Formats: sequence, C-alpha cells, structure tokens
Amino acid sequence: MEGNTPDRRVRKTQDRIRKTLIGLLLEKDLTDITISELAGAADINRGTFYLHYRDIQDVFSQIEDELVGEFSQYITTYKSHSGLLRMPTLGELIRYISMNEKICRALLRSRDSTFIARIIELSRPGSKQEFRQYYRRWDGEVCDYYFDFVCHGSIAILRRWLESGMKESVEQISLAMDKMITNCIENIK
Repeated sequence: MEGNTPDRRVRKTQDRIRKTLIGLLLEKDLTDITISELAGAADINRGTFYLHYRDIQDVFSQIEDELVGEFSQYITTYKSHSGLLRMPTLGELIRYISMNEKICRALLRSRDSTFIARIIELSRPGSKQEFRQYYRRWDGEVCDYYFDFVCHGSIAILRRWLESGMKESVEQISLAMDKMITNCIENIK
C-alpha cells in the first residue's frame, strides 16, 4: 500500500475482512477464529489476508480503535457541555450505536475487547474538580463509584437493548437512559 490513501480494491478487501470478522465475532470468541476460517468466509486466500493484516488481532484492534475514535467525538461533545450526558448527545450516541449495531454487539460480547474500558476511561472526569463541574452534587470521596455505577448501568442497558433486537426506538431508549441517569445523580445525598 503506497501513500496514506489505499486504492478502492484495497479498501474493498479490507472492508470485506472486517465485516467478516464482525460476523464471526457474533458467533464465537476472537481466540476461536482462525485466519483460514476468516479468509474462507471472506472469500479471499490467506496470502491476501496477510497483505493487509498481520493477524486476526490486528484486524480486531483496528476495528476497535476506529470505533473508540468515533465514540471519542461524542465524548468530546458531552464534555463540552456542563452537566450530565443528556439529550440530544445521548440520543446521537444511541443512534450511532443503532446504525453500527453489529460491530457494537460484537465488541460488547467479546471477552478480548478493551472497547468498554477505553470508553469509560475517556469519559471519566480527570479530577475531583472536573467531577464537580459535571456532577455538582457528587461526594468527592466516592465520585468514582458513582461514575462507574452510572457507566456500567448504561452499558448494561445498551447491551440488553442490542441483544434483544433493539425493539425500542432510539428515542425511547435514550429517554429511558436519560431518566435513569438523571434520577441516579439527582437522588445522591
């Protein structure tokens, strides 16, 4: 690959490999997927695979890094507002998740994924003063616990929503999460 912009055939092959890996991750763990299996399912040969990636972990890491990068844009928007993760930022984030349902489900179910931990750490306020800026009523001594409770609860909601086939609309799930987060934070004494 010459330069920073691969040609259309390269992008198409990489996209096929990535989509195939995501499909396989919805069925099995990353460690159980072989290059031969991935190449066969993507209808390419092993040599073609190695032209683009070192190994399966390389493909997985690139997928995960790209999604973390896209999520970080939402986190930046969230952090630029004073206060809780609220509508419309929450709605935009959940809409993004719904549009990328397969990749999000694959990463949420993968034991090898660091996606959730990375998103939580990107979201975590960096100091007690920053916690107070966003969450004025939080107790400075235990604010990390509150933050983890809200984050992991929100992840559990998203995981259930994705696994149950996203029966509720983006607006319904956004509103429900917004109410739960708000009630949790506002009821801290």
